Amino acid sequence: MSAGQHNVGAGAAVTLMCLTSGATDVLSYLTLGHIFTSSMTGVMALLIIALAVGKRPTAIRAGISIASYLVGGALAAMLRRPKHAPDSARRSVRRLLIVEALLLAVYCVIAASAPHPVTGALRDILIVLSAMTMGIQSVAARQTHEQGITTVVLNTTMTSIVVALTERGPGRRSKPLSAHFGLKIIAIAGYVTGAAVVAAALVNHWFAADLVPLAATCVALTLYLRRSEG
Repeated sequence: MSAGQHNVGAGAAVTLMCLTSGATDVLSYLTLGHIFTSSMTGVMALLIIALAVGKRPTAIRAGISIASYLVGGALAAMLRRPKHAPDSARRSVRRLLIVEALLLAVYCVIAASAPHPVTGALRDILIVLSAMTMGIQSVAARQTHEQGITTVVLNTTMTSIVVALTERGPGRRSKPLSAHFGLKIIAIAGYVTGAAVVAAALVNHWFAADLVPLAATCVALTLYLRRSEG
């Protein structure tokens, strides 16, 4: 497999990770008690608001989400291969996506067997699993070397897009937009697509909504498995 094909595969995998994040944010907010498990900026704001107005249950769920995300990130840091190991970045992403997919599969099994709406301890377990997967994915995305693209928070990506476009205004001299700029646009489109698909699925009461993050992660993993064979 050529270097160009490798780059396309990595870009597609990053876009699928963004799709997973968009799907997860909508899924967690609408089914797990109005809590985000991907956007830690959002859930931190929810935690502060809940503490300010005395909404203890919301504050607890937000705290569980943040703590689980951090645990997932720590677990991913321990699982990734040493930087000096051969092909460490690609192998790390593959390993982390496998763990993420396994946790998402467990999430789907529990969600399928749980009463709806999910409440109590089962909801807390689902928050833990969902947030852990996003913590793992955030580390996996850093291993792809797609600089300027984060899959769980899009602020940096959106800012870099605005800056790049502004620098190409009238009277300014700059290099032509690169393929990497296009990937940033596609990554945001992936997030929006994941969010829209899950929102539509939940409106129609489809169990398929729970499967969207797992499906996107499995496709991303398949791309990395194919890259390792090339």
